[in-house]
Amino acid sequence: MRTNFRIAAAATTTLIAALALTACGGGSDDAAAGGGPNASSSASAPATGAPAPTAGDAAGAGKGSDSGTGTGTGSGKHTGAPAKSTGKSTKKPSGGGGDSDSDAPCTGANVKLTATAVNRPLNHILLTVTNTGKTMCNAYYAPAVSFSNAQQSPVAVDKNTKPQAVVSLAPGASAYAMVRTLGEDDGSESYNTGQVVVYFEGKAGTGSTGPSAHAALSKSVAVVDSQAMVTYWQSDLSSIEAW
Repeated sequence: MRTNFRIAAAATTTLIAALALTACGGGSDDAAAGGGPNASSSASAPATGAPAPTAGDAAGAGKGSDSGTGTGTGSGKHTGAPAKSTGKSTKKPSGGGGDSDSDAPCTGANVKLTATAVNRPLNHILLTVTNTGKTMCNAYYAPAVSFSNAQQSPVAVDKNTKPQAVVSLAPGASAYAMVRTLGEDDGSESYNTGQVVVYFEGKAGTGSTGPSAHAALSKSVAVVDSQAMVTYWQSDLSSIEAW
C-alpha cells in the first residue's frame, strides 16, 4: 500500500513538471512567432504612413512639370512671365521749320486772308483765314492787326475771348477773328483805311512768325487806334458774331 502511494505521488510530480515545461515552451514559441499581445495588435492595425522619400525623390520633387522658361517650384507652378511692352512709339512726327506737323503755325505762307466790313456790329471787320496748305496748321493766340496806311502798333487784344484750346485748321478749314475799328465818339481823330495787314504768332507766343497776310476791304472804314481791338482766333464764328 505505501509503495503504491509513492508511485502515484511520483507520477503526479512528473505530470506537473511536464505540464509546466509544456506551458513554458508554448509561450516561447508564440513570442518567437510574433504572437504576443503587442505584436498581434500592431499586425492587425492598418498602415497609415507612407514610405519615407529617398534622396532622389526629394531632389525630383523640386522640379515643376511645366516646360516653360520659368523655374519650377515644389508645387509645380510656373513662375516665369513674358516681358511687358510699354506701348510707346519712339517715332516722331515730321515737319518743317523746326515744328512738327501738329505744331506748325498758320502764316501768310499757308493760309488765305479775307477781311469783310460787317453791318452788325457797327465799325467791325471780320477776319477769316483758310488753310490752303496740305497739312494742318494752328492759328495761335490772336492776329496782330495793323492797317496799310497807318504806322501804328498792332491793335489791342481782348483777353476775354481766349478759346479753351488752340485752333487747329485741317486743309480747307477756317478760323475767325473780329476787329473793332473804333468805339464811342470821344473826340479822337480817326482815319480811313481800305486794307488790313495780319501778322501771325508762333507756338511760343513771343512774337510774329512767317510772312504776314494782306486783305483788301470792299469799302474803307474809319479807325481810331486808341479804340481799336481784336479777338483771339476762333474755330466757331458764332462765338464772336455779337462781340
